[in-house]
Amino acid sequence: MIRKFFKSAAAAAVIAAAFMTASCTKDNTPGSGDQTGVTAEVLGTYDFDEQEYRILTAAMEEDESTYSFIFSPIAPGNTVSTYLYFAVRKYWADGEVHKVGTIDLDHNDDYIIVYEDPVHLYSQFREPQEGTFTVTAPDSSDGVFHIVLDVKLADGTPLSIDYNGTFDPDLLK
Repeated sequence: MIRKFFKSAAAAAVIAAAFMTASCTKDNTPGSGDQTGVTAEVLGTYDFDEQEYRILTAAMEEDESTYSFIFSPIAPGNTVSTYLYFAVRKYWADGEVHKVGTIDLDHNDDYIIVYEDPVHLYSQFREPQEGTFTVTAPDSSDGVFHIVLDVKLADGTPLSIDYNGTFDPDLLK
């Protein structure tokens, strides 16, 4: 079961890596929005280190056991150099609050958190100090997920998101 999760997480990470680069230009700064001059729809916000970023890209990949989510302040069609990646086993997407670091919930087995921008990288191998998450999967055909993540990353940097919405199914294809 753990191998299957890592296999799906690795596939999602490869897709995410193909989707993103580590470069940044003066026009591609975190939180600056759509870089093409066309106003992109703001899908929500997330906070990193007490700074708010608009979500312009929200993508999801699902396999038989895992939901993987990517949120970015960079608009679709642009090089995504800033993103929040969160993956969770479907078992834990039950609408309940789950505390990270508990005996029942294993980092890199039951959930993965990655944050990257041109200056910061918090890989999936750096377990958060503390925090909680709640994932409510759609119970109807509307496709609306509710994701709440409120953690302190390995160095104490706060990261939080409260996203209630759908995902573009073609974004990661």
